[in-house]
Amino acid sequence: MGVYDYKTRTKFGRWADLNKISQEWIIENIGLNRKTVYRLFNDMDYEPIEVTQLKIIGRLRMLGYNVSIEDFWP
Repeated sequence: MGVYDYKTRTKFGRWADLNKISQEWIIENIGLNRKTVYRLFNDMDYEPIEVTQLKIIGRLRMLGYNVSIEDFWP
């Protein structure tokens, strides 16, 4: 059984799981609020505001991940 048999994850949450990025890592390295990070990983209806999206994507790109906003949010 895989991790997705037990968790409901957003696209961002699934991507983070596959890349072994934890919620704590996001909080510490990107500087987001704990509630925001929880919603990014678990709330299917949550779409962060553009400033938050840019902050996340910009920091992940600086760390070498090839991601774009369209990968996670419509």
